[in-house]
Amino acid sequence: MEQFKIIGYYLCEITDTPKWLSGIGRRMLSVSTCLGEQHPRQECFLGRWRKGESEKYRKKLKMDEEQYMEFTEEAKRLFACGRMDVDCRFRYLSDAQSFYRRICRAVPCHVVSVAVLPEHFEIFAEEWKSSSCKATYGETEIGQWIGNDILGWDIGGFHSFLCNALQRDLPDARFNDRGLLENEFCEVTEFARQIEGKGEPVDWIPCRIGVYGINRLFHF
Repeated sequence: MEQFKIIGYYLCEITDTPKWLSGIGRRMLSVSTCLGEQHPRQECFLGRWRKGESEKYRKKLKMDEEQYMEFTEEAKRLFACGRMDVDCRFRYLSDAQSFYRRICRAVPCHVVSVAVLPEHFEIFAEEWKSSSCKATYGETEIGQWIGNDILGWDIGGFHSFLCNALQRDLPDARFNDRGLLENEFCEVTEFARQIEGKGEPVDWIPCRIGVYGINRLFHF
C-alpha cells in the first residue's frame, strides 16, 4: 500500500464542468483555479477586487457585513502567518475545516486533501521553498479517498492535466461523478508518465484526493 504525504488542504466548491471539457461528467471538483473554485477567494487576502466583486462574493456566502469582515480578516491573518498560500491552500486541516463551517450552508463545497508519494512530496517542497506557507508537515489524516488527479505546479497555483484536455491522450482514463480519475493509483502514475512534456510546462504529478466529513446537504 502506498504511503502518501499530504501537501495541503483546499476548500473546493462543486462546480459545473466547463463546456469545452467533454467526457468528464456534468459536475466536478478541482484544486486547479483553471477548472474549479476554491475558498476563500484569493482576493480576500491579497486584495485587487474588481468593482462590485467583493460585494457579490459576500452575498454568495450569505454573510452580513460584519461576518464578511471577520471572514476576510481571518483569511488575511492565515496568509500573513504562513498558514495559507496564494492558491488558497491551507497548511492545516483545522483551518480548512474552520472556513468550511463558515460557508457550507451557502456554498456546495468540501474540504479536500492533496496527497502524493514521498518522492513527489520533495518536488513540491522544492517548488515552495521560497513560499511563506511551504508544504504541510506533520498532518497524517489523508481523508476518505474520492479519486485521483494529475497536477502540476506553475508559479502560483495548480494546473490539472484536464486544463489542456490531456485526457484525450489517455484512452484508459476513467472518471467518476466528481470529475476525478477513478483508476488505481498505479495506473494514474503511468498516465502521468505518458503525458510528461505535454500541455503546460510543469512536472505532472499523480495525486490522491481525499475528503473530510461529506456534508449531506450537498451531493456530487
